[in-house]
Amino acid sequence: MADVEQQLEAEHFDFGKKKKKSSKEKKAKKEKKSKSSHEGEDVSFQRGVVYPYEQLLARVHEMINEKNPALGGSKRAMRLPPPKIERVGSKRVSFVNFGEICARMNRSKEHVLQFFLSELGTTGSLAADGQLILKGRYMAKHIESLLRKYLSAYVTCPMCKSLNTEFVRDPATRLYAMKCNNCGASRTVHAIKSGFHATTRADRKAAKLAK
Repeated sequence: MADVEQQLEAEHFDFGKKKKKSSKEKKAKKEKKSKSSHEGEDVSFQRGVVYPYEQLLARVHEMINEKNPALGGSKRAMRLPPPKIERVGSKRVSFVNFGEICARMNRSKEHVLQFFLSELGTTGSLAADGQLILKGRYMAKHIESLLRKYLSAYVTCPMCKSLNTEFVRDPATRLYAMKCNNCGASRTVHAIKSGFHATTRADRKAAKLAK
């Protein structure tokens, strides 16, 4: 009877016996100990090749062009016809292919007109056939110089230098932003500032009448 009670007590109060470790457990413990011993050691660091930022950026653009040419931001030159200027009387000129050039630049005739009038400090109007009539005597080289300035300020993307851009109006602020269709960059379009305007007889007369 006593033997049975001792057996029941042993089964009920099982404190567990210390088992002999297997060879796998010994091996794992040995590897862990070896790994922990190397953690405190100094690891030598060898510096690799340092590439210039410009080279890395060029490589990124190259990879984008290879994987997705539509997003590559390739800087293809915009082919614009030379401005055709004709005399209209003795005090005015006609920018004959004004409408065609505006369409090539993907900009409205009204915005380009505002820029030209501001830079030249003169007056002008749009004809029915897309011509721009300007008051004053201007040569083709003057108009071409202004076109380059307009392209730089209102057509060229400041990030990837692409000419594939468009104007997008923000409905909240009602301001226009120039969005690049290649890299996706966007920036607010600066307001057109008035350029130099020589004081004319009409200006002086208007100033006297205003007093």
